[in-house]
Amino acid sequence: MGKNMKKIINTIYNLKSNYSGNVLIICVIFFVGMVTSTQAEEIIESQLIEEARTLAKKEAIFVNARIKNDWGKIYDIQHPNFRKKISRVEIKYLEGWAAYDYREQGKANAHISGLFNPTVAFMKKNPNKKDPLGFPVPRKYRWSQNPFIEIKRHSLENISISEDRKYAKVKVMLEGREKVNPAVARGLFQYDSKYTLTDYWEKVDGSWFITLLSKPVAISGVSVLNYFVPNDKSGWEKASFVEIDPKNLTGS
Repeated sequence: MGKNMKKIINTIYNLKSNYSGNVLIICVIFFVGMVTSTQAEEIIESQLIEEARTLAKKEAIFVNARIKNDWGKIYDIQHPNFRKKISRVEIKYLEGWAAYDYREQGKANAHISGLFNPTVAFMKKNPNKKDPLGFPVPRKYRWSQNPFIEIKRHSLENISISEDRKYAKVKVMLEGREKVNPAVARGLFQYDSKYTLTDYWEKVDGSWFITLLSKPVAISGVSVLNYFVPNDKSGWEKASFVEIDPKNLTGS
């Protein structure tokens, strides 16, 4: 074989070796990138599951506090900015239905009958309300316009957390008993009932609180649960949420 032919073969071999080396390097970089990306996704998923576990516990505390009319716990779980404006006396007097801007809403709609809001001093002097016969009775958390709904327990339906882990929506199934108004039915008629409810949460300084809520959504019918909507709708609408299956929350 001539010298020129050997040079050509060596050149081709070197080119082939360099090409194989480059391909190998590219494959390694691609593989490392995939592993890094997978690890990052696993870390994010793990963090979201931990957040969901925390939210599930907070939701259970909040639901049980409403069932037991524990106004201290109901109040403590409200947004810090809510507690700066609204007192525990107010949230109890209004049976849980004191949105952070309820006084401003009352002034704006002062022409509408029934929207007058008493002073805090009046609320303190009149902590109880009166039954139809005029006897004082303790105030209870109002789940619905229907006073004959009694919630006994709840179960977790799903949890949605924003990708930045700032907002969350927790949906629960409430179970209880509902009575037909005795004045209408002329007797005691009651039956088991179930209702879904979504609570809106916001993380503030590392802890989850019920977000600032505005006026309740207008819904018809007395056998449905009332609910507020987040005040900062734009912030909630822009957020992208990841849904967490409650089945993934088992374990430590």
